[in-house]
Amino acid sequence: MTTTTDPSDERRVLSEDESRAIRRGVPNPRVPMPAVALPTLGLFFGALALWVGATWLVLADLSPWWLALTIPAHAVVTFVMFTVLHETAHLACGRLRWVNEVLGRLSIVFVAAWASFPVLRFVHIEHHRNTNEDRLADPDAWSELGPSWALPLRWMTQDLYYFWFYSPLIARRPRAEVAEQIGVLAVVAAAFATMILTGHGWELLVIYVIPQRLGIGLLAWWFDWLPHHELEATASSNRFQATRVRVGWERVMNPLMLYQNYHLVHHIHPTIPFYRYVQAWRRAESDYLDRGAPISTAWGSELSPAEYRAWRQITDNIDRDADLPRRPHRLRVAEVRRLTPDAVSITFDVPGELRETFRFLPGQNVIVGAEIDGEHVRRNYSICTAAGSGVLRIAVRLTEDGRFSTYANTRLAAGDELSVTPPGGQFALTPDPAARRHIAAVAAGSGITPVISILASALAAEPGSRATLLYANRDAGSAMFADELAMLARQFEGRLKVVHFHSRAEGRDGGASTTEHGDVVPARLDADRLRHHLRDPRLQSAEWFLCGPSALLDDVESVLEDHEVPADQVHRELFVAPGDDLDEDDLADVVPATVTVTSGGEQTVVESEGTASLLETVLDGGVDVPYLCTGGICGTCRATITHGTVHMQQNYALSDDDVAGGAVLTCQSRPTSPTVAVDFDR
Repeated sequence: MTTTTDPSDERRVLSEDESRAIRRGVPNPRVPMPAVALPTLGLFFGALALWVGATWLVLADLSPWWLALTIPAHAVVTFVMFTVLHETAHLACGRLRWVNEVLGRLSIVFVAAWASFPVLRFVHIEHHRNTNEDRLADPDAWSELGPSWALPLRWMTQDLYYFWFYSPLIARRPRAEVAEQIGVLAVVAAAFATMILTGHGWELLVIYVIPQRLGIGLLAWWFDWLPHHELEATASSNRFQATRVRVGWERVMNPLMLYQNYHLVHHIHPTIPFYRYVQAWRRAESDYLDRGAPISTAWGSELSPAEYRAWRQITDNIDRDADLPRRPHRLRVAEVRRLTPDAVSITFDVPGELRETFRFLPGQNVIVGAEIDGEHVRRNYSICTAAGSGVLRIAVRLTEDGRFSTYANTRLAAGDELSVTPPGGQFALTPDPAARRHIAAVAAGSGITPVISILASALAAEPGSRATLLYANRDAGSAMFADELAMLARQFEGRLKVVHFHSRAEGRDGGASTTEHGDVVPARLDADRLRHHLRDPRLQSAEWFLCGPSALLDDVESVLEDHEVPADQVHRELFVAPGDDLDEDDLADVVPATVTVTSGGEQTVVESEGTASLLETVLDGGVDVPYLCTGGICGTCRATITHGTVHMQQNYALSDDDVAGGAVLTCQSRPTSPTVAVDFDR
């Protein structure tokens, strides 16, 4: 069935700012998701035990003075149960979806019994999508309106405003969601009426109604007003500045606020469990600070990023994690050298005291930052020199609308300074002087940058090893490091074979030839040509390093699997840097497509121009599908490709088994076939 949508419904269409935000990367906190978040389960059962105890005291008909204890206790239950509810709404209670669904429905009874779990989840997601917009778009904006003396009343009616917010949208919401809400209202109304008519209205008032109002008021104050008040940035304009963190007195504030003093972390990484917020902040602290994250002290004093850094040096209220983030250093640019008409190499001057800090394995990368027109821009680039050479160099290819790549190719000069993190990354080789192996590499376009480091390092350190490089480009003029590769081939004569593939020459007269830069094949590197090279038994037993667009690497891995190359000998790296725009080489695989979307049991057909993500395309088509971080981290926009192919730019949320089963992150995926079918219900 194909549904039609109202083109005037702009609530489901991304603005240009939102589209840019979807392409903007987020720091990877490297926090694994457990199968079940045991601390969250502990909160639920602890709050349940507190509710049973406090309720027993009320029903035991003890002195009315006990209400001074039981009413606050029941209010605490509402506050704590909301954290459980909040976690399950974001699938942060673990990878098992059914655990989130069941626990969410159980915990909401103690928070707002008259609301269904799906409705509250939808309304809360609207807050994430439209943070700090007006109250018609962001339901939590209700907590900030009006004079200051009226705020406590607004806080205590936050859940009631949710109903007002949801009511106009009922006609467009899934039937199952609306039916569950109607059923919940009917059951709760009947239960409350029965209690009142049987003479238990007093118990209902002191066990539930009064404590629940107090608990809701506390929640709206701590979860809504404190993190968001007086912030002008929105989720679409700058999500890193739409929510604040509150530092200081953390040994008290963290457990007291159930870590919501680090509310910004939740907005950027919504599926991270609440008890991991501080860990995620510490691991990506520099990324947050470089983006101007709003920070205040426990008592409300605002801190600039520089003031926070100075404050953190003085205080140590958080036990630092052993796995600290890679903190940037200011390095002077020693040389900017033109490689091709659209690419430059940048060499850094590393002072002696930082030599050890910037020691790297071949294939690793650094994150480089620059102040560009008043904004700090950060990008990830692979190191393209041999390990042990003492030279730290990256290469930057110009991309359309790429802010850092444009800056590096047109304005950066020797003597300028950039912020550079120490090297990191798992796509790396550890040279072994005793090794006698064959290293094979496939690189496309900018994918040569880590590969040339791997090849140069291995050949220099391992006299008994050999290497083969299959290097794909549009033409000779776009091949980065062509001269350096030719020099390596001469230096390690007989041990390095370089084969260039030039896609723009395909179909022209003339076959493969040999030039000063190596063998040149006037064709695109595809599965058939790779099979031809794999006739060499040395390549079948080689250790493979692949770096390039996803579609090419998928084909290469398929061919290697057909030739029984062990999976642990194949290393893969996408050269599209997180947060950067798609490279021209990558866009070559992206095509306009007709996309069939399945969501809520209904199908909708939308058209994609190819360059927009599937998520953007689906939302532009008026289909309401779940999403949160838009950076490949949270996994909320996960769906299954049932027909066609896509390129997924980055992925921090899905396992290899998930991807093998067809799962994709739609915020990071673009079509690579003319027709694509994506199912959000699977």
